[in-house]
Amino acid sequence: MPYEQLIESVELCAEDKIRGIKERANQDAETIKAEAKGKDEIIKKRHLDAVKKTVDSERRKSLAKINEENRMQLVRAKDDVFKHAFTEAQKILSSERSQADYENIFRKLLKEIIIELEGEEILLHIDKRDEGLCKKLLPELKLNCEIVTDITCAGGLNASTKDGKFITFNTIESRFERAKVQLKLEVFATLYGDQVGM
Repeated sequence: MPYEQLIESVELCAEDKIRGIKERANQDAETIKAEAKGKDEIIKKRHLDAVKKTVDSERRKSLAKINEENRMQLVRAKDDVFKHAFTEAQKILSSERSQADYENIFRKLLKEIIIELEGEEILLHIDKRDEGLCKKLLPELKLNCEIVTDITCAGGLNASTKDGKFITFNTIESRFERAKVQLKLEVFATLYGDQVGM
């Protein structure tokens, strides 16, 4: 075989080998691409799932925070309405002394104090504006109590034993404060149809 044929044969053989190597390399590259694409999809899915979980968690936290803020706003609004209702009631009660039935109210408050401190020497603490009324009612109720005009109130009176051991508050304001505490749930139930207080 001449030298040129030998070279041509070697070149052909080399080209076949190169072609075979290229084909195997291309096949291997396609296989690697396919595997990588499959792995890529798995990795993308994992990342997407992790992002979805994070977003869901943040959304739940945000909704919980918004719900809590809304609940607190509702509580504050209810409290504001409650305070307004009692402020209006207090305004009405502050003019109690000028009402036609104030004498009957004062008489009732006086009797309650006498019953509560029964058997004691009683000192009546009244507003100066009720002095005449109190002096009128004492003989009518057959009571002998000392009167001191040392308080200012919308109406009613306080009483103490002469030794100061016991004191009873029975002014319009003190009764109003006691009623406010007792009626809070009832007011909320009336306003909102529930028993939710503060």
